[in-house]
Amino acid sequence: MNSLHRLLETPVPGDFTATLAHEILNPLSTINLSLEMIISEAKEDDLKIYLDIIRRSTNRINDLVNQIIKNHNGNEAQVANQSIHHLLDEVVEMAQDRILLKNVAVRKEYDPTDYIVALNRLKMKIALTNIVVNAIEAMAPKRGELKVVAMPFAGKYVVQIEDNGCGISEKNLKKIFQTDYTNKPGGLGIGLASTYDILASNNVKVHVESQEGSGTLFFLLFDKSYAPQPGNKPD
Repeated sequence: MNSLHRLLETPVPGDFTATLAHEILNPLSTINLSLEMIISEAKEDDLKIYLDIIRRSTNRINDLVNQIIKNHNGNEAQVANQSIHHLLDEVVEMAQDRILLKNVAVRKEYDPTDYIVALNRLKMKIALTNIVVNAIEAMAPKRGELKVVAMPFAGKYVVQIEDNGCGISEKNLKKIFQTDYTNKPGGLGIGLASTYDILASNNVKVHVESQEGSGTLFFLLFDKSYAPQPGNKPD
């Protein structure tokens, strides 16, 4: 038994990331092939809509895994200049199927001045998507509104992601970034914990306010931001 405990505590080799990614891609390929066959035979428009949602979701997993492999192999720059507005638009677009299924409204309020920030694009998209998806899942179907705000603040740049969902109790609000904490059935308690780590590694400060029955508001303060100047374009 002690040997098993030591085995569990042994660090996993770095190349296991690539191996795991490869193993994820194999069943995804099978799922996509099966979906294509079902879609080609589907007759009802409603059925095709949901099948398309499944196909887009599997494609996003495929793209994400490929990005992980590229980063693992050092084929892509870890940090590059990014447009905050473009990044937020991409995240909302990635969550579009969940928005459609929940039938929630989306309101985007961006300051005319976009900001360019040096970020790890892949990781920041994961972090922001986690926040947006949690917001969508917290809202009731057909009555929810997701609000995304981006604006200058005190010489920096702030992003607000707000929902009018079920909210979080004061007791649980203190624990949302802790590993293993979750209030979702079957949840692993990894999403917001990893989100916090990603934000911190990109010099983004986070503050959360919530009230049970009213909703939750995430404040993200981008510390290393600067207004675009001629020639400063997102990579």
